[in-house]
Amino acid sequence: MKQFSALVVGYPNYRGLTSRLLSPQKKETRVTTKTSAAAPSAPTKMPTTADKQLLDFALSAELSVHDLYLKAIDSGMLSADEKLMMQMFSEHHKAYAQSLNGLLGKEASNTRNEALFSTYAGQLTSAQAMSRVLQSVENTMVATHTDILSSLQGLDGATLVASIITVEARHAAVFGTLPNLSLSSALNSAASSLAPNAAPAATTTETTVAP
Repeated sequence: MKQFSALVVGYPNYRGLTSRLLSPQKKETRVTTKTSAAAPSAPTKMPTTADKQLLDFALSAELSVHDLYLKAIDSGMLSADEKLMMQMFSEHHKAYAQSLNGLLGKEASNTRNEALFSTYAGQLTSAQAMSRVLQSVENTMVATHTDILSSLQGLDGATLVASIITVEARHAAVFGTLPNLSLSSALNSAASSLAPNAAPAATTTETTVAP
């Protein structure tokens, strides 16, 4: 013990040393915090206010194309096979209008785009002209819906419009198999979009989408 005391006393900082040796030692506690990146928010399902305007425009365009097919069908210039094909395409466009109407509910205008209808209606002058003009209409609809799709935020509206684009592109391809047309004209990438940011507002005429 005397040797220990002498050793300690001889140490320059013996008071501090004995205090550290005899006192309970405190444990250092390090607190670490984990930061995690915020999870991305899920896309909205229902259409936004801006989406509804675009979808209503798509609805008006579908009603116009449906009426163009009805005009061709009622012309009396089509063969039985041509008439059957156009009746099928007409029903497709009617179904798209009904689906858009269902998505929009009370905010659906249910009016056709009169500018679109009048642009093409006067060109349906013969069976051959009808095939050519309606193929052009289908290509225009594909361009229009593709333009609209790029601006949609709501998942439900985007999913519906994407499905419409697929079928209307097939309509254009079917017209390309007819004798007076060609597959090279089936998907015309130069077709212009009629979406609201690319065309002036159109006048409208009331029509129905009831089954």
